[in-house]
Amino acid sequence: MPTLVVVRHAKADSPVGLQDIARPLAPRGKADAVEAGRWLARTVGGCDLLLTSPARRTEETTARLLDGWATAPVIVDEERLYEATLGDLLRIVRGLDTQRPDSVVVLVAHNPGASDLVESLTGEVVQLRTAGLAVIAVEGEWADADSTSCRLVQVHTARAQTPSAS
Repeated sequence: MPTLVVVRHAKADSPVGLQDIARPLAPRGKADAVEAGRWLARTVGGCDLLLTSPARRTEETTARLLDGWATAPVIVDEERLYEATLGDLLRIVRGLDTQRPDSVVVLVAHNPGASDLVESLTGEVVQLRTAGLAVIAVEGEWADADSTSCRLVQVHTARAQTPSAS
């Protein structure tokens, strides 16, 4: 059965005068994204296809997710993920055509769309925080993915360990 992992990008910085699409990850976001990749490697294993928004913060999150995986997936810079509505996200998921029946697809996107997608597919209300991940089992074909064919397996918010003050 296919697996969809919805990832909300890690914590972004907000430098003055920078366009939204160009916002980089904050230092905490960089560390959390690495931890998210480690968690994915331990929990889900590998990934066959990774779709990422063209926004700088999602691309930086994606690069750090890959640090935790033994083999790199096929990565697609999916323009429709930036400022995507729920309808856009559902079209992307239902349009997936992976060859393996047990394929793992990771989608790195933004809120509110990422959280809305999880709720629409599973019927579960999930508010993904930055570096939040939702693992969804898709029972059937991607084209038929909806709340009757998808099950929320796990939700996780990645947080890097910070050294304690002495």
